[in-house]
Order: sequence, then structure tokens, then C-alpha cells
Amino acid sequence: MARPGVEIGDRVAVIATVVERVNDRVTLSLDGNGHRYSMVEPNAKAGDKLRLEGDVVHVDEDLGRTTVQVLGRVTVDTGSVEMVTRRCDLDHIGSNVSGHPRPRTQPTPHG
Repeated sequence: MARPGVEIGDRVAVIATVVERVNDRVTLSLDGNGHRYSMVEPNAKAGDKLRLEGDVVHVDEDLGRTTVQVLGRVTVDTGSVEMVTRRCDLDHIGSNVSGHPRPRTQPTPHG
């Protein structure tokens, strides 16, 4: 089975375009999303592209949409996100849940 493009916990980037500036705030439009967002950005001007990084919190493979924790939680087209880093493989930590496929790894003494 092929690994999906993005998974929950992956660090991804979305590209935002500055639409307008009002005092120290800018209005942003995200690629793959029809909504407008606002944030404080003292140096950006209309037309600038900003790269915003965040963690994936939900993936809807049927609709091809990904929710990212950036500017709050925003949902964008999965094709518009850029992978930064895959989620950490926590095999070395294990799980506290009994019967979990990654049993707790025994601690290693230091020193």
C-alpha cells in the first residue's frame, strides 16, 4: 500500500498571498482555500508571498483536503501543501496504551 501524501502530525507549509495592508496587519489569501485571513506582519506589502508552516491535524482523502494548524486551523487542498518534515516515528518512545502496536520500550540507564 502506498503511503499517503500527508499524514496527521506532518509539518507542512502553505503559501499565502498578501491581498492588502491595513496599518500593521495584512489580509491573506491561502492557496487552495477561498477564505481570507488576517495577521500582524509589519514588513509585508500587497502581492508578497508568505510561507507559513504548521502541523497537519486532519486529512480528508476523499475530498483531497488537509487541515493545518496555521493561523488557527485552516483547511486547504492537499495538493497546495508542501511537505517540510514527516511526523516523527515514535517507535523509540512507545505507547502507554496496552495492546498498542508499539509497546513501551524499556528505559536505558544513563551513566
